[in-house]
Amino acid sequence: MKNVVICCSLEDENIELLKELKGNTAIENATLHFVHIFEIHVYTSDFSPYIFPSEEKYPEIEEASKKVMRSVAEYVCTPEELKKSQVECYFAYSPKQKITEYLMDVKADVVVVASKPKHGIEGLFSSSFTEHLVKYSPCDVHVLRPKLEE
Repeated sequence: MKNVVICCSLEDENIELLKELKGNTAIENATLHFVHIFEIHVYTSDFSPYIFPSEEKYPEIEEASKKVMRSVAEYVCTPEELKKSQVECYFAYSPKQKITEYLMDVKADVVVVASKPKHGIEGLFSSSFTEHLVKYSPCDVHVLRPKLEE
C-alpha cells in the first residue's frame, strides 16, 4: 500500500485544484494524508516579540483547518479510501522543513501539491513551497497547476 501526502493550502483556488484529484490514478489504492502546515510568524517591536498565531489559538485554527480538509477528503476519496485517510494540521516556523520531515516519517511514496495561480512574469516561477518540494522531497512530487486563462 502506498502513502500519498496531499499538501492542503486552505485558499479557495488550491482547494478547487485538489478536488480535481477525484478519480486520479496517483491516489488509487493509497493511504491518503491530507496535511496543512501553518507558518508561525515572529514580529518584533520595541517592547517584546509578538508570535502569530498564539498557542491558545492553535486548537481553534486546527479544528477549522481539519474541517476544510475533511470536506476535500470526502469529495476526493471513495468510501474505502476515506476510511484509510488521515487529516493533519501542524504549526511550524518552517513549513518547508516540517513537510520534508513528515514525508520521511510516513515514508511517503508521492506528495501532491497545488501550485498557486500567477500572472505575467510571475507565472514562469513555481511558488517557493512547491519549488522546495520539487528540489528536496524524499519522494515523487505531483504538482497540480492552475489552468491558464485564455
